[in-house]
Amino acid sequence: MPYIMKNVVPWGRTLNEYRKMFALSDTELKGHIAGFGDGVASFNAECGTLGGHVTSVDPVYRFTGERLEKVLAEAKRRLIGETARERKKDNAAIARDIDELERRHMTAVQLFMDDYEEGKKAGRYRDCELPFRLPFPDDTFDLGLSSHFLLLYTRHGINFHIQAIGEMLRTCRQIRIFPVMDVRGEKTGLARKVVEHFARDYELAFCKTDYHCGNGHNDMLIIRRKDTTSPAVH
Repeated sequence: MPYIMKNVVPWGRTLNEYRKMFALSDTELKGHIAGFGDGVASFNAECGTLGGHVTSVDPVYRFTGERLEKVLAEAKRRLIGETARERKKDNAAIARDIDELERRHMTAVQLFMDDYEEGKKAGRYRDCELPFRLPFPDDTFDLGLSSHFLLLYTRHGINFHIQAIGEMLRTCRQIRIFPVMDVRGEKTGLARKVVEHFARDYELAFCKTDYHCGNGHNDMLIIRRKDTTSPAVH
């Protein structure tokens, strides 16, 4: 539990943001999708209303809705403290920064919370954790998505990333990772090593998307098997 508490992000991203960062077509949104490290994103809930089938995978889903609300409140307080140390601003400026970020992502959080308990009962929110083996058969999903998780945290190291991505590729016919940078907004040797490893047996491609984050980065990494035909990226 302490590990999970430390890594919870107190806001999520919407379907519109996922659509942009992963260049998702309307056809792809109606397929079977796995979201790895979705956290409190509303992507799952919103896709369901459009006829899609999304399974979100994140260890934070072991919490009840009531407990998760408390975890999110604690995560927000922790983030304010971290922001204060990093930016060295006065408290009023820090509070404004956090409030603005929260305001932009509050819609996603509310949609997620409204859907969470029902989604857990339906098996759409699964308490699983990469790089460990997931409780899904091979090729369960058409598409696997990693938003602001893999490649972002270089501290996990190359072995973690190879195992995690390998498990995603076992369960998904194609995976997409966004962004291709670290938490400082910089491209790293880790991404290069991951690409070199999977290029032996898979097709890899980088795609510019309509979603920009730190330092203007908008690259997405696509990995798929060489012997399969995958939907085109739009």
